[in-house]
Amino acid sequence: MRKRYRLVTQYVARAYLASFLAAFCFFFFIFFVNQLLLLVQHILVKNVSLKAVLQLVSLAIPQFLLYTFPFSSLTASAMVIGDLSSNNEILALRSSGFPLRRIFLPILCLSLLVAGMTFATANVLLPRSHIRYRKLYAELMRDLPTMELESWSSNTIAGHVIANGQAEASRVENLVVMRTDTGQPQVVTARSAHISLDDPASFVYRLDLEEPELTFWDASMSAVSSAKKGTMYLDFSSQVPEAANTKPSQLSLHDLNKKISAYQLDLDAQWDRHEQELGAIEDRGSRLLEEGSDAQEYNELLQERKEAYDDEPLGFYLQYFRAEKHKKLALSMACFLLVFLTFPMAYLKLKHGRLIGFGVAMLASVAYWYLLFFSQISIYRTNVNPMFLMWGPDVFLFILALLALGRVRR
Repeated sequence: MRKRYRLVTQYVARAYLASFLAAFCFFFFIFFVNQLLLLVQHILVKNVSLKAVLQLVSLAIPQFLLYTFPFSSLTASAMVIGDLSSNNEILALRSSGFPLRRIFLPILCLSLLVAGMTFATANVLLPRSHIRYRKLYAELMRDLPTMELESWSSNTIAGHVIANGQAEASRVENLVVMRTDTGQPQVVTARSAHISLDDPASFVYRLDLEEPELTFWDASMSAVSSAKKGTMYLDFSSQVPEAANTKPSQLSLHDLNKKISAYQLDLDAQWDRHEQELGAIEDRGSRLLEEGSDAQEYNELLQERKEAYDDEPLGFYLQYFRAEKHKKLALSMACFLLVFLTFPMAYLKLKHGRLIGFGVAMLASVAYWYLLFFSQISIYRTNVNPMFLMWGPDVFLFILALLALGRVRR
């Protein structure tokens, strides 16, 4: 009997691994192309070499592996069980007294292995690759100024309209810079200017101006100021793609815990001040009652008290970092928990089971994606522990799977 168990276990494990590889390639290709298109939008249009773009994409791979692994694990399980069911293999095994848990066991064990790979990717590989990504990105952008200089051209960048005459290397003639993102329009003109990238990390440009003239005006007045030489800085940090910045999702659990501790201390201090403010309002209310103040003054105090209670400290960054911590763990465990959605298929008679399994996996993946997205949005609106929100999709779909499994087994 042990030999039969071993043969079936090996057979199911091989089928799962083959399906996992196929599903992994499918999801990997989708996320890879998406990442490539994002980089094309920001970098390739600036004549960066294809080699450099591929290097950046390869360093960004761990970011989308966090979703590739869970969806591939789910799809592999659905395709295997669907295929076994449509070929009547599950029916044959059940008729011979073979327990279905022996079919599920290799899938569960391998999905746990995938969960471990996902966690290692999120906690180790992603933070390290992002450090290298930022370094390479900064090196590329240092040689590719956001403000490209062409003779007799005009560009609009980050709320600035920039026009110039003859341009040679980093020097331009007859420069005109108009700032349009403020309430008071400002225009700077210069006979010539030398442009350099002052801060590559933040994309701040320095303009060394010759014979600059500043003009600004509003509805009531205008003014003109001139000099022989001047220096002007242009901050284009808002034009930097978010991929070049470190996000909480790109930190290890150790770094996230350090950030969470710091933000927790800050939130505790805010709550102390909030309690002191409420206490001061309550004391004033008691004094007003004792002194017999008029109704208007007391009503104003009640309104102030209501506003103070409504203005509770929220701890936005604390919520954000705690959510990302639990998101790493929840995505890892999703590799294991989501496969339970496929087990009810083993009790059904299916035709084209492999195709149906793929379709079921796609629907479940989309559902999980949207539930996770909704949970991420919700963390900013409440003081509820993000653990419940980030683990919510995993728990909800797992319970749904157990209910469906219990129903089909009757």
